[in-house]
Amino acid sequence: MSYPPQGIDKADVLANLVAVATELNAIRAKTDGLGTLTETGGTLTTDGNEQTLYVNNAPLGVFIPKSLDIDFTNQTATETVVIRQYKRMSSGGDWIKFDESDPFAGVQDPLGKTVELFPSRFGIKVTIEKTAGDAKAYPWEVFFKV
Repeated sequence: MSYPPQGIDKADVLANLVAVATELNAIRAKTDGLGTLTETGGTLTTDGNEQTLYVNNAPLGVFIPKSLDIDFTNQTATETVVIRQYKRMSSGGDWIKFDESDPFAGVQDPLGKTVELFPSRFGIKVTIEKTAGDAKAYPWEVFFKV
C-alpha cells in the first residue's frame, strides 16, 4: 500500500501538516509566555522593631506569591520572633493584617520555616518582629509566579 491512500492529494496532506505545525507553534508561543516560578531574597537582622522582610507595594496585576522561606539557624534559646502578613485591599490603601504567626521562641526544629502567602491585587507585605532576645540575622527568600 502506498501513502497517501489513493484519492488523497499529496499537496493537501502537506498543506494540512503545515497548518498543524503553524497551530502548534502558536500554542507553544502562548505556553512559553505563561508564568514561571521565580524568587527574591536577602538577609534581615532584627532590631526589636517590626521590620519589613518582603514587600510588593503595587503589583501591575493580580500578584501570586507562593511562599516565604526563613532560615532560623542563627536563633538561640533566648530569641522570639513573630511573622506577620499584610495586604492592601485597594490601590494605595492601608496595609491590613491578614495573618500573624505563633511566636517562634528559642531554637527551632526544623531550622527552615515556610509561610504560605496570599494572592494580592494591590500589594503584599511580610514583616518580622523580635520580641525577645538579641538581634539575629534571618536569611529569607520569596517564591512567586511572574
